[in-house]
Amino acid sequence: MAVAMMNRGALRAALARMETSLADSRRNLALAENAASRRAETEAIRRRPKARHYHRRMSRWTGADEAAYRRILDELLEAVGPDLDRLRRRIDRQEAAIEALRRKYRVNEPRPSLPVW
Repeated sequence: MAVAMMNRGALRAALARMETSLADSRRNLALAENAASRRAETEAIRRRPKARHYHRRMSRWTGADEAAYRRILDELLEAVGPDLDRLRRRIDRQEAAIEALRRKYRVNEPRPSLPVW
């Protein structure tokens, strides 16, 4: 069985689509991680209200607040961890597919650096 070779235009288009899809997956992972972090911070602030107001240059975030934040973040990551792991595995598969296609067709030019945001 003969395998059809891609012409350069089709190869470039396929690689561009794959890189764009990879950038979208990375962006979704970053958004999900940031959302979990923001939610944990909001929840820590809600659970530990402050009785005093300090000078505006002083931080009101204490070590106990940080410990509460870490505990809440761990709880959130335990809940959404499987979804984040699924996204990470998808990113790994996309990376492997891009590298395999580049190796197969001997593409030596550097990969584009697409922004995560």
